[in-house]
Amino acid sequence: MLGSRGVEKMFQALCVDSCAGLYLTNFCEQSGNKLWENAVNFWTDLQHYHELFYQDGLDPYRVQREAQLLYSTYLFSSARRSIGVDEEIRREVYDRMMPAFEELFDKVEEHTLNILLEPWTLLVSRDKESFQKVCVQEEVRCIDSQEYRELQSLYEESERRLKQVEQCGSMLFPSPFTLSTPLLKGPQTPDSWSRVSPNYRGYRLGSLLRHRHEIGHFMSFLQNQDASIHLMCWLDLEQYRRTSQKDRVVRQERSSHIATKYLNRKYFFGSDSPATTEQQNDILRLAGGLERLKIECLSNPVIVEIQDVVRSHIEKKWLPLFLSTAEFTERQKHQPKPQAADRLSQHVYRRRRTRREAGKAEGLWMSSSKEILLFRRILLNPVTCTQFQHFVSLKGDFLENDVLFWLEVQRYKDLCHSHSDEATIQQKISTIINCFIDSSMPPALQIDIPPEQAQHILEKRQELGPYIFREAQMSVFSELLKFWPEFQELSSSVQEEQLLPLLKEKRIKHTARVRRQRRKEEEKDERRRTQEDVERPESSFREEEETDDEDEVEEEQEQRSGKKQSRTQSRVLLTPTQPLSWSYSKYMAALKREEVLLRRQSQLEASFSTASGGVRACNMK
Repeated sequence: MLGSRGVEKMFQALCVDSCAGLYLTNFCEQSGNKLWENAVNFWTDLQHYHELFYQDGLDPYRVQREAQLLYSTYLFSSARRSIGVDEEIRREVYDRMMPAFEELFDKVEEHTLNILLEPWTLLVSRDKESFQKVCVQEEVRCIDSQEYRELQSLYEESERRLKQVEQCGSMLFPSPFTLSTPLLKGPQTPDSWSRVSPNYRGYRLGSLLRHRHEIGHFMSFLQNQDASIHLMCWLDLEQYRRTSQKDRVVRQERSSHIATKYLNRKYFFGSDSPATTEQQNDILRLAGGLERLKIECLSNPVIVEIQDVVRSHIEKKWLPLFLSTAEFTERQKHQPKPQAADRLSQHVYRRRRTRREAGKAEGLWMSSSKEILLFRRILLNPVTCTQFQHFVSLKGDFLENDVLFWLEVQRYKDLCHSHSDEATIQQKISTIINCFIDSSMPPALQIDIPPEQAQHILEKRQELGPYIFREAQMSVFSELLKFWPEFQELSSSVQEEQLLPLLKEKRIKHTARVRRQRRKEEEKDERRRTQEDVERPESSFREEEETDDEDEVEEEQEQRSGKKQSRTQSRVLLTPTQPLSWSYSKYMAALKREEVLLRRQSQLEASFSTASGGVRACNMK
């Protein structure tokens, strides 16, 4: 079993090997070991294969061709660059090659990294030995030139003045603390990185942004220091830089927002700017002046220059202060450990970020290959998948559907690889669409993907072929990946056999709480509608009493104008009526109206009988 620390360092070396002069590749080639040479070449070619899935517009023919080329070159039993893959893995890759998906060579990649760990360990040990053999010789050379003599005189003069200041300070303030007075001079502060632990001195902004749980802590730290504007500026610039050139309206809006919020006298061109006066002038000259900077869309060279300035300021001043805090050190000690069921995946396999523009700078949206491979195994493992499914059901309405959709797409891929007939595959596609993308139950879209993406699937269903759910599955996967660190923290704090019962109990309580809330809202709406229905007939009764005389006059007029009445009735009959509907609230309101009408009718009859009795008595007299 390989150690994760060694694989992590080796993967970092592989990622930058092309920028470092192919140091590891040349070592494997010069070693004479064909297996090492073939393994490092396969890993390089595999990264090009992965990039095909994140380019704009997937080309299925090119993907299929690259997959077949990798198989025939490195995996085939009589391949000229064989990497010694087991027959079981080779057979599995061959069966899943039509069509080829991104995770096709995952197990082969693990096998390759296990092979490359041996030459990497040997290379590191040889480098350490060679460094230890180098004799350190101290040699002092005196340079006697005009410039050196001027510098020497300036140094002696500054030393003399410094001693005078110390003597004056000791005479005025005899306290022993006067020895620290030179530290009060502004620019002569010690290097902030000296207080950072040696384990974290290699951290930079890109390293911190890859740890998603730490970026929030860093933002809170900057807010407490009233310096959050630096990180917000860098992130907004990164978002603008990643916006497509085709989205002109969006780019114009973001450019205006950046110019208004950051490129002004209060921040970037002010006294507290992270840029020096010379850097500010260079950026203004590159942009064509301050007015043009505010009116026109920012060009990429200007964005890159401003980003470099802000990033350098953050890394020199604020990042070391954050890394030296006790809270950061304490969080690193309590990092969650992977589950026992997935110890095979505890090697840190880092792959290029699943992004559309391969080779871009590191940023907040980057993720390690370890997270992707480990998370895939979690979802494909029935036990851990059930645990994660119960966990995300507490976090959002559609997250549980996201898990089910991802699993169904994986089953659809397996169906494609089983070479089933076209009717069965189309039926599976229709089932997935009807359940998650165009459901008969409202809302129609039951998963967390953009509506445009769902519409694209419905419109281009016949054209997309076997990759119909590729982008939707990637969107769902990235949405679920956000909850992976939190799930790791919970699973590491609870015993494995207690995790599922705990999640089920939380889910029951959450469901009951949601139902109570909905019931309260329904009862509130019911009372409001009932009150409105009760108030409506009472007001109509008052109006009827006021208009009794008017009704009698209208009846006389209607008797005189029979033709007009018939025309009016015909128009009323032709008018479309409201659709009939029944509800409990309307039924109760109708009963109350009927009760009021009966009460009023009985009152009218009683008053009428009293009046008629009085008239009879008068006639008898």
